[in-house]
Amino acid sequence: MSCSLEVPCFRYFGKDLKARLIVKHGTEGNLLVRCPVRQSLYFLTPEERVRQALIWFLLEGSKGAMAWRNRLRVEVEQRSLDVAAFLTGEASDESFYPNLSVLIIETKREERESMDDPGVEEQLRLYMVRERCRAGLIFNAQQAAWLSLSGEFTQPRWVKDRLSDMCEVENRIEQASAEATAHVLDCKKAFTEAAAGDFDSLVHLVSLFGTDSGLTFVLSIRSRDSISSVQAFRLRTSSPNIVTYWTRSVESRKPQQLSKQDFHSLVAVRPL
Repeated sequence: MSCSLEVPCFRYFGKDLKARLIVKHGTEGNLLVRCPVRQSLYFLTPEERVRQALIWFLLEGSKGAMAWRNRLRVEVEQRSLDVAAFLTGEASDESFYPNLSVLIIETKREERESMDDPGVEEQLRLYMVRERCRAGLIFNAQQAAWLSLSGEFTQPRWVKDRLSDMCEVENRIEQASAEATAHVLDCKKAFTEAAAGDFDSLVHLVSLFGTDSGLTFVLSIRSRDSISSVQAFRLRTSSPNIVTYWTRSVESRKPQQLSKQDFHSLVAVRPL
């Protein structure tokens, strides 16, 4: 039988906040928690308590939770990420739907000192660069720190701010969401131009999203006086006028090449 369990989840507007988790007793007396994102039961380990408390805040406990549901998609344990929020909603459509991360969160058990642990911060930095994400959060239910990335992803500049209240997390998520929305709208402009046949716009999108193997670029290509369509992934720019790519469902030892001359249009960019 399931029941509700309250566990600490930092402070909120100056008061102690407790998350309400749905748990049940396992066969050996241990507790299992139902993750609302993964829709499955998991052992309520110290690490999982913190993670589920934060997920509860993002989905229910925050005053901004209702609005976030229309703009953000929360994922758990995807691509080795503890918790991550991706942009969704009006900024995306069926043709252009990149995995644009808004926030990556690294959670640790309460007993672990996380704020001054270089290993925890370095791990989060690696994830943020890999996912092209400019906002990160380190959280253990007792301490919280916000990590910001500015500059180019190849030469990032980092700022870490200690947070004292979950309302600060709310405000920063709102800001990160607004910035990600503005970014994807700029990318949609590039997509529209690439869809009309502009190769330079395709190259720009490849520089932003091409390394994401979970995305498919649907390309329209000129070949022997005809137009064909390919589903490409792991795209890279090898020169200003050449894009290399691998093709879904086609085994090959070498990537294919697309020249500016053979490019017809970009049909779609979307997840698998």
